[in-house]
Amino acid sequence: MKPIRPLTVAAVAALVLVAGGVTSAIALDGRDDPAKPAYPADPGVVAPLSAHTQHHSDQVTIPAGGFGFAHVDCPAGTVPTGGGGQTTSTLTFITDSIPTSGGWSVGVKNTADVSNRASAWVICTTP
Repeated sequence: MKPIRPLTVAAVAALVLVAGGVTSAIALDGRDDPAKPAYPADPGVVAPLSAHTQHHSDQVTIPAGGFGFAHVDCPAGTVPTGGGGQTTSTLTFITDSIPTSGGWSVGVKNTADVSNRASAWVICTTP
């Protein structure tokens, strides 16, 4: 019986790893994922036929190097179920995102040397 050479073992191991990697890559490429739903035509509606509506605050100015809050309320008779915020700069960060009794607030830190803007959004539903 001939001894197995280390180079042969390494080559076979490499082929097995590559074949496994190709299989994994095919499984993760998303080709078998279901189609994503289309965005609703009305931006105030989160999903078609949904009882949840989305509302946005006006933009607030956050001074250079400063901190501020943006807040948005749900309409009367509804409660917040989720929310968040947006900023106008990659140097302006959402530091807090918290529900309130009637809406949503976000804390915003501006690390830029110029003022930037931020806004909050909330998803509301009837309790």
